[in-house]
Amino acid sequence: MKLIHSWIMMILIFAIMVPSLGQMSEGAMSPDDWFDRGQALYYQDRFNESIDAYDQVIEMEPRNAEAWNNKGINLGMVGRYDEALSAFSTAIGINPSYAEAWYNTGVVLDFMQDFESAIQAYNRATQIDPHYEKAWLNKNRDIDIVGIYVSYP
Repeated sequence: MKLIHSWIMMILIFAIMVPSLGQMSEGAMSPDDWFDRGQALYYQDRFNESIDAYDQVIEMEPRNAEAWNNKGINLGMVGRYDEALSAFSTAIGINPSYAEAWYNTGVVLDFMQDFESAIQAYNRATQIDPHYEKAWLNKNRDIDIVGIYVSYP
């Protein structure tokens, strides 16, 4: 009986401690913590909150190209296309060889129906990474779309 009582006490202590261990004050969070939070919020479709988390990363690490790229993805998800393009442009300015940021630029340009510019972005992504299958597929689709527009005004 004493052993069961000890187990119950340990479980209760653990149950009380775990929430406090998991709740780090926002002021104490590192850029990696904010980045992980941004990703988790994205996967929960909480895009505006994810943008806020990536803003925290960017405030601490303004040259974090991945944070700029991910912020751009979230901005695109909420229809803020011009801001998304600006975020991708910043990511590319930090790392011109960031194929994913070029690809994401193309995706947003597709949503904006600027297919010719999207083709250029996808082209840059495939130059950087010749095996970037999604970029090749989107580029070829857009080439077909532009070809249709040229053939049928």
